[in-house]
Amino acid sequence: MKFPIPAYIFLGLFVVASIIQLIFAFIENQKLRRREKFLCLLMLGIAAVFAFPNEPLIYVGAFIGMLGDILVLRKKTFIAGTVAFLIGHLCYIFEALWHIVGFENILVWQPIVIAGTFLAVFTAMFLVCKFKTNHSKVDVIGQSVYFAVQTAYIPTFIFSIIQAGNTMYFSLVGAILFILSDCILVKTHFGSKFKRYDFYIMLTYLLAEVFIISGFVLTLAI
Repeated sequence: MKFPIPAYIFLGLFVVASIIQLIFAFIENQKLRRREKFLCLLMLGIAAVFAFPNEPLIYVGAFIGMLGDILVLRKKTFIAGTVAFLIGHLCYIFEALWHIVGFENILVWQPIVIAGTFLAVFTAMFLVCKFKTNHSKVDVIGQSVYFAVQTAYIPTFIFSIIQAGNTMYFSLVGAILFILSDCILVKTHFGSKFKRYDFYIMLTYLLAEVFIISGFVLTLAI
């Protein structure tokens, strides 16, 4: 399936923005990295608009993720940024269920498994972080919610693979990369930091976005 030329242009700009972001992260220039970060998902979201204008959950998820990148930079808006990330991830989950699986094909137990995965991981993360760190309850809840919703990708994309075939394996790989990125984030946020940790967080984060959206694109393009 061929896409409009602007889709390829903005995809190229996403690649350029991502490379610049990773360079800033590698040289540990936090000021420039934080200022440039939002451009990555902005370019990816615009590319998705041109590629699939009738699939708003894909590009809305990217744009809300971009908003989260901006909001988490300040303590006053950190929680709002976490909520934005949560909504962006939910957009991807609903896209997988709505168009890939199809609501008419969803079995009753499948949403229960997805919700159960979220609640189980959230509870485990909250208890571990709450009793083993001195961070505030709000901070712990935010990190636990974010990690749990990423873990909920796993059953969601497995159901999508069963329904749609091999192309959704890309999205499953993306989900695993998101979890890996957040594991590094949680370790450095609640534990000890290590050299160039932001580089590894951003590398896995950006690859996760690419793989998840690629799974949608390849599946919908068939």
